Parts: sequence; C-alpha cells; structure tokens
Amino acid sequence: MNKFVLKTLPFLALTLLFAGCAGERQGLVCEEIEYRLSTMNYSPDQRAYMENELRTCRDDESKKKNESGQSTGSIYERYANTGSAELADSSKSVIPVSKLLQDSSEEKTTSIYDRYKSVAADSSVEANK
Repeated sequence: MNKFVLKTLPFLALTLLFAGCAGERQGLVCEEIEYRLSTMNYSPDQRAYMENELRTCRDDESKKKNESGQSTGSIYERYANTGSAELADSSKSVIPVSKLLQDSSEEKTTSIYDRYKSVAADSSVEANK
C-alpha cells in the first residue's frame, strides 16, 4: 500500500501542476492550430473544420484564463505593458529622517541604540540609589 502511494504521489503532483497552468497551455495549442491553418494547404471542408476548432480553442482559452484569474493577452503582451508603466525613482526623493523614524500610525519610534541607552541610564540611576 505504501509503495502505491509513493508511486502515485508524483503523478498527482504533475497533474495538479498541469491543471494550474491550463490557460497558458491552451494558448499554445491555439497558436499551433492557427499556425497550421495559415501555413498548410487544406481542402475547403478541412479548412472550415480547422477554423471551427480554432474558434472553439479560443473560447476554451478565455474560459480557462477567467477561471484562473489571469489577465487576457499573451505573456509577451503582459511584459510589454509592464515596461510602459512609469516607475517613480525613489532615489531622487529626499525623505527626512524624522519621517523615516515614524511608523504608519505616525507615532515616533526609537532605534535599538536609543532604547539601549535609555535602559542603561535607568539601570545606572537605580544602582546609585
């Protein structure tokens, strides 16, 4: 029984991996169908069948991408869109140190060094008493 589980575990993991990226795989299949449709010679009825297959493939691709929550477009288009977005260069902006020492609640925080000094000062005051 244990050997059976060990043999089926990699198969199960591989199946889950393929199911996870089904939208991307479907896109590759559709591109292959489109390539064959545009480069190979088909009879009119074969061409109609392949065009129908391509239409069905594109519909399935959009459904799988919507199910997995991915944006539309190929991976190259998504990469090109990220390059066009302007990113602010934070190295040119000057932020005052007092602002950096505050957290998001706008309360002033102290550094570890300052906390150590305050503890050392408190312990020296108690030792003098």
